[in-house]
Amino acid sequence: MYQPFDPLLLRLLAGGALFLPLSLAAWWWLVRVPLATWLGYGVGAISQWLWPEAILGVGLDGDKGLIISLLPPLLDSAQMFMALPLPFNRATVILPLFWGLTLATPGRGLLRRLLLGTLVLLPVVYVMVLLYAQFQLALYRTHLPLLTETPPANYALALPDSPMWYYLWGLGRQLAVLVLPVVAPLIVWLLLHGSFLRKIILSGLLRRGLQAGDATLPPSPSAAPERKPS
Repeated sequence: MYQPFDPLLLRLLAGGALFLPLSLAAWWWLVRVPLATWLGYGVGAISQWLWPEAILGVGLDGDKGLIISLLPPLLDSAQMFMALPLPFNRATVILPLFWGLTLATPGRGLLRRLLLGTLVLLPVVYVMVLLYAQFQLALYRTHLPLLTETPPANYALALPDSPMWYYLWGLGRQLAVLVLPVVAPLIVWLLLHGSFLRKIILSGLLRRGLQAGDATLPPSPSAAPERKPS
């Protein structure tokens, strides 16, 4: 009998509608602040090698980060430091997206898949934060609006980046803000569940497509009986 929808596909969609909100809620209430703390310490540690002349360290304000810049701002009253925003939520939200998709996917080894995917995505989260930090420094030094970002009102006493590097840092910002938050969890989920998608979902859809094609074909006429010569 022809079935218009694959039961496993319906199970995957229903599981996604259930587990994605639960994963987002668990991330918001339980994981978000500890991850922000870990990212703040991690970015602060590596900033001594990446930007030794531009960043003193990274401070924490709840779930948000603050880049303490060594580039002095242009103010009437002299100040030595400038705090630039460094959001962590957009980078860390890729984890609950992956968790929700994985919990909704049938199969064995659920804990193994969750742990492996999380370990793969944590470096991606770290790179996303570093790309955004680099863009904030370039925006502060160059004084020119780029994409949807505008430089702080207090300009830095620094040489601006060249146009080519400035637009490259803007591209890194787009990757960190628009592309990786959606693409990264989907790619990791596809890599961990390739056999499920190939053998169950795709083969099931192909089988039902063939059944639908057979159901629409008109019945073949029966062959006329042969007459015996008299």
